[in-house]
Amino acid sequence: MKRILVAIDLREETNLILKKAKEIAAQFQAKLFIVHSESVKYYLTMDEFQQYSQPDMIEKRKKAVQDQLDKISAELKEDGFDAKCILLEGPTADNIIKETEENDIELIIIGSHKHGQFYHLIFGSIHDLLINRVNVPVMIIPPK
Repeated sequence: MKRILVAIDLREETNLILKKAKEIAAQFQAKLFIVHSESVKYYLTMDEFQQYSQPDMIEKRKKAVQDQLDKISAELKEDGFDAKCILLEGPTADNIIKETEENDIELIIIGSHKHGQFYHLIFGSIHDLLINRVNVPVMIIPPK
């Protein structure tokens, strides 16, 4: 296993997911593809950016996210990992699938949220979509 995609959402579970990804990558000397996906709709709902016009708001949010990804990338490289951080826009599952295909990914690592059965019944989950649409293993890291 030489190529691992790690989907992160930059919430509190991100460090736990990255820790597990580093453990696995170290065992296999694998390259890490750290992927974060957001939609423009999400950018427009962030309270911290409501004071700006929509185009400025989107650009400021993208820069804030890219800065976080750059920090993660630098930390991973400092720890000796071959890593690439990627910011994508659009539907998360579709973006992960596309990156998986384009980069010959052999394992996907993703976190699980604390949503209940009703939420998943109505909205589904990204990991369910991935499990049904990719031909590589999907490792789901539970919250805490």
